[in-house]
Amino acid sequence: MKKIYIFVNKYPNTLEPNASVFVQQLVWSFADLGYDCNVINPLPINLNRKYIKIPLKEYEKNENGINVSIFHPKYLSLGQRGKFLQKTRIRITTFMYKNAANRVLKKEKIDNERDIFYSHFICPSGVTCALLAKKYKMKAFMAHGEALYVGDKKYGNKYLAKVFANLKGIIAVSTQNKEYLVNAKVIEPEKIGVFPNGYRKERFYSIDKREAREYFGWDPSKFIVGFCGSFDVRKGILRLQEAVDNINDENVVFACAGKGNEIPTSEKCILKEPVDNSKLVYFYNAIDVFCLPTQNEGCCNAIVEAIACGCPIISSNRSFNIDLLNKENAILINPDSVEEIKNSINYLLCNIEKLEQMSKASFKKSKELTLESRATKILRFMETSK
Repeated sequence: MKKIYIFVNKYPNTLEPNASVFVQQLVWSFADLGYDCNVINPLPINLNRKYIKIPLKEYEKNENGINVSIFHPKYLSLGQRGKFLQKTRIRITTFMYKNAANRVLKKEKIDNERDIFYSHFICPSGVTCALLAKKYKMKAFMAHGEALYVGDKKYGNKYLAKVFANLKGIIAVSTQNKEYLVNAKVIEPEKIGVFPNGYRKERFYSIDKREAREYFGWDPSKFIVGFCGSFDVRKGILRLQEAVDNINDENVVFACAGKGNEIPTSEKCILKEPVDNSKLVYFYNAIDVFCLPTQNEGCCNAIVEAIACGCPIISSNRSFNIDLLNKENAILINPDSVEEIKNSINYLLCNIEKLEQMSKASFKKSKELTLESRATKILRFMETSK
């Protein structure tokens, strides 16, 4: 059985069960396709002392009962935030992260003819993956899903171009993300494949709206606008709040699954807390429309999940959405315009037939966004890259 070693910054654990669940679900899809998956998730114990309690190695089973191995070597991190000596601090952090990952690999029986290295995000896992690929003479790949390109600020493009020469390819989650890398000149365009994020069919699907609302105890007569993501300026939760508050209809309310610094205060907000990923299927099926006026994304997992559950979408008219949304399943708006958000909600409130058409279009689009399909395409890309 071929092995994949997956380098990650975050992965669900007992302390953070919802950390980077989208990575976990892709790993589970790799496992479903017959690959021996080994997640390497170094933990910075100086940033969170509770990480010491997490075992060095543990196992998890996906929904189909297939084992995934997870390694948690510990290391010291100088962090990534702050402008003071940022590149120096990040390089030191990457060095420490790389050493922790290498301690795991030294104990593994790696077959550099068959096995693959795969990483999520540039800093520090992507750079580590590329550096260790050279050391072990491995076929290696990196997924780039950042909302904005920050490689130049964290490492410098010349350094990344040198390091990424060790990669056989990069998996970009959107056309926009490919453009980031091409413009930065850190890897050849022909080495970049575009594979939008996907959803696991076992977790996101259609259920009866009344049943979904009963799960939350929500009024079946309300028109509910859903939001899922971090509560911050970028995602636009307070722009959505202002838009809903300006709609003169007491039956229009909004539900927000997530957390952050910008907490909704409106009386029309019927939910403002995280929903466990395994229960999000109830959330998406309980709402009438999903609205995310986000300013920047890589490829938004919440939008993919909402599409999978047949939600009509209101979101940004920016390039990161072009691989997921069109005029059939979405109303595309200026994410900074409260007026456009409000008008779009009002339009769907008054046009139930259009709402139903958009829902059907989302279901149609969802057929090409399954994680099984995405994982298959990524594996084919990695296996055939030279």
